[in-house]
Amino acid sequence: MCVYTIGVDIGTTSTKAVLFHNQQQLAVHNVLYPLLTPDTETAEQDPVVIYGAVLEAISAVRAKADGPIRFASFSSAMHSLIALDASGRPLTHSITWADSRANPYTQEIKRDFDASALHMRTGTPVHPMAPLSKLRWLKAEHPDVFQQATKFVSIKEYVFSRLSGRFVIDHSI
Repeated sequence: MCVYTIGVDIGTTSTKAVLFHNQQQLAVHNVLYPLLTPDTETAEQDPVVIYGAVLEAISAVRAKADGPIRFASFSSAMHSLIALDASGRPLTHSITWADSRANPYTQEIKRDFDASALHMRTGTPVHPMAPLSKLRWLKAEHPDVFQQATKFVSIKEYVFSRLSGRFVIDHSI
């Protein structure tokens, strides 16, 4: 009996899945989706579309396996942010690493706090891509959405919650 592994990369413009057996690549499937950029500062993704892409990519490579999948490993772009309601439904698109609307709020954080200490504590530089800056932006620019939100997650956490029914975090993200 063959045992397989699957790797999944949730990227900025596509999700890719690859099937392996004994370190040999057997199948690859790539699902494209748009990066939503209505202006030069905005860079968002639709998390529901991305979840569908993950399912499609996994299903496509899984179909090439004639035995059980031992494990699946996931990677994703860092520093995305999605506001979720109490039912786990997205209130926002996924605000990606490339979104720069939080820049003025990043400058406020740097002015009001010790940016070096925040970086040391969180492992993330104070930058517009960082979730802290995005949270400040969302609270200031969309207070109604911020108030409705019960969770703020990354795209990987969103996908994991849809796959497993639980919210888990990848501490590397």
